[in-house]
Amino acid sequence: MDRPRARNVLTAAAVAAATLTLASCSTATPATDQAHPDEPPACKMLRPVSVELGLGEPSVSGLSDRGCSSYKYRFGTLTLMLDDRPLADAATGDGTRTELQFHGKSAVMLMGALNGVCKVFLDSGEHSSIELRLGRTTAMTPQVCTDVKTAAEKVAARLPGAVS
Repeated sequence: MDRPRARNVLTAAAVAAATLTLASCSTATPATDQAHPDEPPACKMLRPVSVELGLGEPSVSGLSDRGCSSYKYRFGTLTLMLDDRPLADAATGDGTRTELQFHGKSAVMLMGALNGVCKVFLDSGEHSSIELRLGRTTAMTPQVCTDVKTAAEKVAARLPGAVS
């Protein structure tokens, strides 16, 4: 095959591949914030936040069977864990403690002693709380805390009794 013909064949193949790629992207099922009926409660709670933040699909956490995690490169691993203890009992650990409010819900942030890890504990009822933990190896802890506060705000907005 001569060079001009080979170039035309390669160009046609590249155009066909690009067309198929675009078609597959446009027909792919987008991630939704609707929970899957058999997923754990923590994953049901994390799914809409994960979708909104552009993180991966949530899955049961390795930290706790009452938790769910999602991951995105350069964002880190966001874990949401349900706790049957009130906020005052759950919000413990090392680090700088800061009292916060998200949509009328009390919260406590612990900027941990470990670099790249931050936790926000969110009041979710009289006898329950939610822990959001973000871990990232590529950022300093203050930036990680800013990002986990964004996630906590989104979770708090979805809780019963949240104020806008």
